[in-house]
Amino acid sequence: MSAAERAEPVVKNHPAAPRMAAIAFLNQNITLACIWGSFSVVLGAVETRLGVGRELSTLAIPLLNLVTAVLAAMVGVLATRFSLRLVMLAGAALGTAGFALLALTASYPLYLIAFGALLGPAMAIAVVLPPTLVTRWYQVNRGKALGIISTPVLVAIMPLAAAWTLQSHGLVATYAMLAALAAVNLVANLFIIDRPPGAAAAAAETAGAHGPVGDGAMSTPQLLRSVGFWAMALAFMASAASSIVLTAHMVPMARAWGFSTTLAATLLSIQAFAGIAGTLVFGWVADRLGGVRALGLVVFDAALLWLLLLLELPFPAKAVVIALIGLHGAGALPVMSVALSERFGRESFSRAFGLTNLVNLPVSVACVPAAALVYTATGSYAGAIVGVAAFLGVAGALVFAAGARHRTALQV
Repeated sequence: MSAAERAEPVVKNHPAAPRMAAIAFLNQNITLACIWGSFSVVLGAVETRLGVGRELSTLAIPLLNLVTAVLAAMVGVLATRFSLRLVMLAGAALGTAGFALLALTASYPLYLIAFGALLGPAMAIAVVLPPTLVTRWYQVNRGKALGIISTPVLVAIMPLAAAWTLQSHGLVATYAMLAALAAVNLVANLFIIDRPPGAAAAAAETAGAHGPVGDGAMSTPQLLRSVGFWAMALAFMASAASSIVLTAHMVPMARAWGFSTTLAATLLSIQAFAGIAGTLVFGWVADRLGGVRALGLVVFDAALLWLLLLLELPFPAKAVVIALIGLHGAGALPVMSVALSERFGRESFSRAFGLTNLVNLPVSVACVPAAALVYTATGSYAGAIVGVAAFLGVAGALVFAAGARHRTALQV
């Protein structure tokens, strides 16, 4: 047998994989940009049109977050039982209908219905299914592909586009523009192919180590009984809490450090722009180290970076620390996606990722007021910083331990 014959076959992605990644990028970026990139921009105009105050207009966001988190687990199950193309088409239709309703109505109840019944489900589908599509199509460089589709390019552009449209043409035209942009996903999703040719027959082989269920994926009870799942979910929760707390409290935290409001806002922008790079950097890292190791690295590094916030550093040094925290925080999404797909198999990914978003809900809701309570009680953010760092450190240790245990089990 020649050396060429003895060589292992080269694993390659299907030629259609980049097209599926482009569709996934559009779905995730357009949905997130239309919702998050426009909400604060149009808020004043919305309050004038609906005749409500800030406390009522902003209720749309916690409602949206609640619906998204609860439905994410259901979307993950749907992806194992129905066509991704069909479910993603439904998500695009819901998003388009949501913004169309906002353009047409001046009713506050219908405003909440648009966010809760239309945009919330659309967001849940846009969070879970684009990485599911990429996970199914990419056998190599999966982390890099997941990092690319998670890069929030349109989220950075949308505030300027929404502000110009609002000032030039008004609120109705702005929502109509968002509806038209959401409809782009309807067209793109017509070209989705659920799996590479021949992948459906091999679905059962990609189930997790705990064994497949009838659809080739682990069941929700199986995932919930998995120590590895909870270790990774805890790491994801810790990383999410880190990003949410820093974003929500950045300005008052920076003011407490002695920086001006302008410099505080600059730190917030630095965190956001570093996050764009983070999805790409840590997607690459996940391909090199493996998803579980990379996830442990993300949260453990972040714990050390948060402790550096306790030091009285000058503004340039503080900015570097904030940038690195933003880099790690954004990198957690593609890394978590790679870790789940490696640990539980591609057919279990959507269910595991959706379930992760659901169990993350209590922490994402409680972390900001918890940090505020610590500040109110102590007059300092030091306690909150130590708490976030401890959460990250413990989560990182658990992920490394779970990864080592899994590798040992595979060797036995």
